[in-house]
Amino acid sequence: MGKTLVTRLRVNSNIIIEEIAKTISRLLNNIVLGLDGIPNKALKTYRLLIAPWLIDIAKAYFAIGYYPRLGRSITTVIL
Repeated sequence: MGKTLVTRLRVNSNIIIEEIAKTISRLLNNIVLGLDGIPNKALKTYRLLIAPWLIDIAKAYFAIGYYPRLGRSITTVIL
């Protein structure tokens, strides 16, 4: 049986944790971009703690084929 996306995420989870933590650390301070109202400074402070949870959430989404409505309606602006 071939590797699924979820299996690949599990195999490479240490690299992904580091990548997610690095990406979170690049967020601008004093800004709240999400609907949850969590300031970027808080996300940056706890990035190593929350990165594994974010991976688990993403794996669950892929496993069941669920894509949050917000994720399907994001608009990208090229500057």
